[in-house]
Amino acid sequence: MNTGTTSTRWVGRILAAGMTTAIGLGLTAGTAMAVPVARPVAVVQPTQVITPDTAASVRRAWESRGRPHHMAVVRDYRIDLATDGRVTRQVGRASGTVTIADLDRALPSDWLKVTDGTATLDATLVLTPRVALQLGGSGSPVHTVALAGGATQADAASIHTGSGRLAINGITVTSVDPATGQPLPPEAKGRPTIVASGGGRLDITDATINDLGAVSDGTPGADDDGNAAVEFHKGSTGSLVRSTVARGSTGVQLSHSEGVQIDQLTVSDSAEDGLVLAGDEGTTMSGIRATGNGENGVLVSGASGGRPINGISTNANGAFGVAVVGENGTQISAVDTTADQAGGLRISRSTGITVTGYTATDQRLGVFTHVHSSGIVLDGIQTTGGTRGLVVEKSTSGLQARNSTFSGARVAGVAVNGNDITLDDVHVYDSRSAVRVDRGAHDIRLTGLTVEGGRDGLVTAAGTSGLVVTDLAVNGVESDGVRSFTPDARITGAQITGGGTGLDLAAGATVTNSTITAAREGIRSRSPEQVYASGITVDTTELGVNSAQGSPFTLVDSNVHALESVRGVVTQQGANDLSLPPLNLLGAVGVPLILLAVVLEELHTFRQRRLGGATRRRRPPLPMEAL
Repeated sequence: MNTGTTSTRWVGRILAAGMTTAIGLGLTAGTAMAVPVARPVAVVQPTQVITPDTAASVRRAWESRGRPHHMAVVRDYRIDLATDGRVTRQVGRASGTVTIADLDRALPSDWLKVTDGTATLDATLVLTPRVALQLGGSGSPVHTVALAGGATQADAASIHTGSGRLAINGITVTSVDPATGQPLPPEAKGRPTIVASGGGRLDITDATINDLGAVSDGTPGADDDGNAAVEFHKGSTGSLVRSTVARGSTGVQLSHSEGVQIDQLTVSDSAEDGLVLAGDEGTTMSGIRATGNGENGVLVSGASGGRPINGISTNANGAFGVAVVGENGTQISAVDTTADQAGGLRISRSTGITVTGYTATDQRLGVFTHVHSSGIVLDGIQTTGGTRGLVVEKSTSGLQARNSTFSGARVAGVAVNGNDITLDDVHVYDSRSAVRVDRGAHDIRLTGLTVEGGRDGLVTAAGTSGLVVTDLAVNGVESDGVRSFTPDARITGAQITGGGTGLDLAAGATVTNSTITAAREGIRSRSPEQVYASGITVDTTELGVNSAQGSPFTLVDSNVHALESVRGVVTQQGANDLSLPPLNLLGAVGVPLILLAVVLEELHTFRQRRLGGATRRRRPPLPMEAL
C-alpha cells in the first residue's frame, strides 16, 4: 500500500468528521475551522428544568397539605404539577390573575374537567406569593366548582391560598365523590377544604360553600383533628360577605387570623360548630346567622386581643347558640338566640366579659356562666320562655346583671350560685321561681328586683350566706313573695302585694321598712334563729304575723292589720298597731263572697222553676184606706 495515499485518505476522513461535527453544532465549516473568539457560545435551554430547589419546595407543600395524589403549585410564571409528591410536569403561564380557563389549559384532563358550567377539580391547588386565583365573578362561564374527594385525606382536592390571593365570587363550591357523583358526607376523611394560609388572602362574596371539611375522629391526642369547610390560618386575612356555608364539618374557622371581615354570613347544618373564632385579631362582624349546626352555633375561644363579638343570631343548634371559652375582656353585643338545644349563651373560663343587647327565646339556659368565670357584666339582656333565664354556676365570681328582664321561665328566671353576685334593676315575669339562690352561694346582693306573677318570688336555699335584698317588689305571685333559708338575711324596702305568704322565713333575718298587702298571710317565721321586723306594714286578709313555736320573733314600730293579726309568741318593742284589716281590704274580701251568694241564689231559683216547684204567692195589695 502507498504510504502517501494512505495519509491523504486519513486527512480527508478527519476533515469530513470535523465538518460533520461543526454542522451538528449548528456552525458553518468556516467557523469550525476558524480560531475561537472570546465571546461564549449561546446554549439553548431545555423547555423544562426541575431543579432540586423546586422539587424540595413542592415536596414540602405536598407534605404539609395532606400528601394529595394530585397537586398543582401555581407560581407567578408557571404551574408545577406533582403526582404523589413528585414533580412530573411544568407548564408556563402568562402573568395576571389565574382563572378556571387558565387551569383548564394547564392541568391534565383527568385533573380538571369543565362541562356545562361545572368545573370538577381533582387536584389540590396551592398558590404562591404574588399569585391571584379568581373563581367565578362577572362574565365567568363557570357557576359551580366541584372539588373531588374520597375516603382518605390524600383524595381531597383542597384549595390553599399559600401566600397568594383567592377570590370566590357568585358561585357554588361543593365536594364530589368521583365514584358516585354525589357530595361527600362529613365523616369522609378525604373531604376537601378551602384554606387561607399564613400571609394569604381569601375573599368569598355572594357564594355558597357546601359539603366541605372533614370532622375529627375524636381520638384524644390524634393528629387528625379535622378540617373546617373554610379556614383562615395564622397571619391570613380576607372576607366573607353575603355568603352561605352549609353542611360543613365545622363551617368556618378563624385561627389567629388578622383583620377578617364577616358580613351577612349564614353558617348552617354543620356536623360540629358553625363558626369558630380562635385567637383571631381585628375581626369585624355583622349579620351572622348560625342555624342547625350539630354543636355550637358560634364558638369563641383563645386570646383575641379584645375583638368584639356582635351581630349574631342563632337558632336550633345542637349545643349553645354562642359559647365563649377562655376569653378575656371580650365585648359581646347584639346577639339574638332562639331554641338552641343546650342554651343561648355560655361563658366558661373567661374574665372581664361584658354582654349588652343580648336576647334569648325558648332556651334551656338563656345565659350560663361557669368554670371559674369572673368579672362578668350582663347589661340589658332579655330572655323569654325556656327553662332558666340566667344560671350562675358555683365557681363564678364577681357577676353583675343589671337592667335586664327574664320572662316566662318554666323553672327559674334567675338561678344563682357562686359568690359576689349582684342583680341590679332586674325584672322577672311569670316564672315559676323568679330568683333562686342555691346552696353554696354567698355574698348575693339584690337591688331593685321586680317580680310580676309566677309561683314564687325570691327563694333561697339552706347553706347560703350574705344575702342582702333592697327595694324588692313582688306583685301577684301564687305562693311566697320571699321564702328564705339563708341565715342573717337582710331585707329592706320590700313591697309585696298579693300571693299566699309575703315573707316565709326559715332562718334568721332582719326585715325593715317593708310593706305586705293583700296576701293571705303576711310573715311566717319558722326560724330557730332570731327574726327582727322593724317599721313594717302588713295588711292581709287572714293572718298578719305567724310565729311558730320555738321561733323567736321581734316586732318593732310596725302596723299589722289582719283578721288574726298575730299568732304565736311575738316580742313587741316600740309602738305597734295590731288590729283588723282596713275596711277597703275587708270590702275586697266581702265583695266576691256577696257575688257568690247572688249567683248561688239565682241558680237555686232556676232549678226550682225547672222542677216545677211552688212559686211564691204575692200578697194582695192593701186598700187605700189602710195606708
